[in-house]
Amino acid sequence: MVTTLDERLARDDIVIIDGGVSTEIQRRGVGMDAKVWSGEAHMARPDIVREVHESYIRAGAEVIIANTFATARHVLEAKGLGAQFRENNRRAVEIAREARDRAAEGEVWVAGSISSMPSSHERGSTARGEQTLRNYQDQAAIFAEAGADLIVLEMMMDLEGALPCMEAAVASGLPVWVGFSASLHDGGVIGYNEGETTAKLPIVDFGELADAVLAIGGDAAGIMHSVTDATGPALEVLAERWTGPRLAYAETGHFGEPDWVFEQAVSPEDYADLVEGWVKDYAVRIVGGCCGTGPEHIRALKSRFAG
Repeated sequence: MVTTLDERLARDDIVIIDGGVSTEIQRRGVGMDAKVWSGEAHMARPDIVREVHESYIRAGAEVIIANTFATARHVLEAKGLGAQFRENNRRAVEIAREARDRAAEGEVWVAGSISSMPSSHERGSTARGEQTLRNYQDQAAIFAEAGADLIVLEMMMDLEGALPCMEAAVASGLPVWVGFSASLHDGGVIGYNEGETTAKLPIVDFGELADAVLAIGGDAAGIMHSVTDATGPALEVLAERWTGPRLAYAETGHFGEPDWVFEQAVSPEDYADLVEGWVKDYAVRIVGGCCGTGPEHIRALKSRFAG
């Protein structure tokens, strides 16, 4: 019997997302680009990107995220690839769907990702402005046309960057899962504000960020693209204001522009232990892994939460 994601979550199932897509592409030998990170990878090496999606499906992922984190029009334009915007985003979703057709034995859903990643010449901020909103609207519409089942918003970490992403995603008519990024600051939880590329962002209280973004809509919300130490405290704040399905999708390792550095990575079993704690403490029902995690982490989650 075919079920929907809403039905799965309504009956309190644990739904498993994939692990880091861009970082797994890098780990398989495709270099990251200083301007568009992994945004060209599925155009240059569709075979590798398809293999990544298939590996996650075989490891137990029930939701896979297309390689569109870094494919907004303004990001591609920074490298002179604006004319490829529509084809790039459409092809990313198609490759994920192809992987599902090849590898899935049960139900698997394909998500398109929209992030607030800025163009390369605006690092230290997030993308913003009226044209940016139109870019996100066009991106979300392409996902719907290409057959994506839902949209995942990634790195929602400041108001100016997150609000247009949310507005565009909700307007698409697809279900929207909101992935906030958070960090710890002076004993409190704020929007993500660490590292050279984000440290110039205005500090925003995480509760205020969540309130403003979720007032627009959303079908699930949680913490993504955040270190494990910040994920639990951020989930605690979120649980006070969001009663819908919650997700946890933490990163391991760190960014060393333009590549991901896998040093000090959390092992699959240790990561599964952390996720199990978030499931128990904050009623998280959607679990996966972000940058630095791989199929082995998803396999550990599948084993931990099977049935």
